[in-house]
Amino acid sequence: MAPVSADSGLRERIDASLKPAPAVIWWTRDFHGDTDQVREARYWIADLLPDCDPLADVLLLASELCTNAVVHTHSGDAGGRFSVAVEWTGEVARVVVGDQGSPKAPTIGVQTGDISRAREAGRGLRLVDGLATDWGTASRPGRRWVWADVPWQASGGPPLEAPGELEASGELAASGDGDAMIAGVAAIRKAFPGTTIWWGHLTKAWWASVPQPSDCSDLIGSPSRDGLSQALARACPRFRHPVPTDGPTRVPVLSSNERSKPL
Repeated sequence: MAPVSADSGLRERIDASLKPAPAVIWWTRDFHGDTDQVREARYWIADLLPDCDPLADVLLLASELCTNAVVHTHSGDAGGRFSVAVEWTGEVARVVVGDQGSPKAPTIGVQTGDISRAREAGRGLRLVDGLATDWGTASRPGRRWVWADVPWQASGGPPLEAPGELEASGELAASGDGDAMIAGVAAIRKAFPGTTIWWGHLTKAWWASVPQPSDCSDLIGSPSRDGLSQALARACPRFRHPVPTDGPTRVPVLSSNERSKPL
């Protein structure tokens, strides 16, 4: 066996490990398992990220995955729910849709055959397979997640827009828009654990999605970040971070042999 020092790729791996990790920001929300909630999920994602070609791909993938969750899993049963999470690193945007499981794993349906329902179910996942640079599934008893990745910067996606208030406050002086946005979100999350915070690129407002059950409304908005913090404090005086009963909304970290891409 060659000594470690003879590994020609060692220095590159060491150099890569010393580089700062890419900025990561994520958002997650739960939706009722109704077909009209697919449109609500699309509108929410469109508010999270700036308008561009990669966002159009993310929205199309999200629509297919949300529709699949509502139509083909227990999330579409009475009282069912599904979750949507979006993760952005600048290099990649990932959408993750969590459902309440079904007897069959999601598969890409065959192109020919006599079972029209199977063809219909598989057509959306064929689109996902063709559009996403990578996708896969993860599952736990009664829960399943399907995730799909879209290249962001390489496809012309811009940095996240930071609202003017951050620029006026000088928070952009030592960082880019994306880093300032992430810092702004982190500041509110620290004060109100469990909330999903975002600056709306469409609505031009700050928003918080509060985990349920809690003592305040699901959505709270304000024109400014400080105003959102104050609104959360007023609306949720006894704010607490509830422990979810139906599993996490983000895809769990899996080892390589647990990840799957059914074909």
